[in-house]
Amino acid sequence: MPETPFPTTLVLPPKRRTPIQRIGCALALLIWFVVLLTPCFFIVMATQNEIAITLSDVPGHAFRIWLVNEADERGLAIAQPSLISSGDPNAVCLESHIRFALWMGSTSPADYCECYQRGSADAAWQFVSTQQGNCGS
Repeated sequence: MPETPFPTTLVLPPKRRTPIQRIGCALALLIWFVVLLTPCFFIVMATQNEIAITLSDVPGHAFRIWLVNEADERGLAIAQPSLISSGDPNAVCLESHIRFALWMGSTSPADYCECYQRGSADAAWQFVSTQQGNCGS
């Protein structure tokens, strides 16, 4: 019986990915995680009606997303606060910009300014005043 030789196959090393391909894969992975976490966002909104991320110890200085459930309006509201300092470390104004994404009804964006002060760096913030519009106007 004649002996048959083993077939020889050429094994090529794996092709190296270019940096653009790596960035594309990382971007696709990031998008996939966002898609996977989207139900978590809706579950939290359905159970708690808001998501708030505190940004500092100033009262009300938190990025907020909440549900609008009024008789004529339904949707989401987003509050983006920013601190306005006057140079005094114990006095600060909080400028809030509120935007709405409504699927029922309509309303216009709102801006307002709340000012706080404290006696020392260790004391609690005390409310001073509020006004409609931007701080300084």
